[in-house]
Amino acid sequence: MTTATVAWNGDTLAIAGELDFASVADLWESTQPLFQAEPIRRIDLSGVHRSNSAGVALLAAWLHTAHYDQRPLVFVNVPAQMRAIIQVAGLDAILPLA
Repeated sequence: MTTATVAWNGDTLAIAGELDFASVADLWESTQPLFQAEPIRRIDLSGVHRSNSAGVALLAAWLHTAHYDQRPLVFVNVPAQMRAIIQVAGLDAILPLA
């Protein structure tokens, strides 16, 4: 079983581990209360060591949540593997990557 963890620090969520089909559902569930309670402005992906399209879909879902609440959101330290998927999927114009 793959796992991903989240740590909250101020306005930043730090994500670590693997973002794949086995881990993103749990990560989505665990972050929803944080988005509802806190002004999350950055998601730091420097701790992600592997991801597939499910991880990119999670970024899109987080962005949708932030936009729905009219809050800015940026993804920082996006791993090269995720950037490649984002580019191939044509999401580089939509997802705010720093």
